[in-house]
Amino acid sequence: RKNFIDMVPKTIMYFLVNHVRDACQNELVGELYGNATANATNSNSNGNGNGRESLSIASLMQEADDIAQRRQTCNEMKDLLSKALEIVNEVRDYNSFQ
Repeated sequence: RKNFIDMVPKTIMYFLVNHVRDACQNELVGELYGNATANATNSNSNGNGNGRESLSIASLMQEADDIAQRRQTCNEMKDLLSKALEIVNEVRDYNSFQ
């Protein structure tokens, strides 16, 4: 009985949180694609496609400069650490033969 009483509020919160999450996601996706579709419709009907819809989606998909720099730095560090590991393994193998 105590277990059941404990589970009721947890279940209610679970369904509330999932409902709010799904509603937010649906609204955000609808807003994103709704604006792109509206812009595409306007540019097609006007005949002067200015590329606003592709610009907005491209700008949303573009990687931020600081993130790109950090990714590049991490890739360089990974390469350096791989080379260092190879050197350490060579030294270990050399010492194990002597």
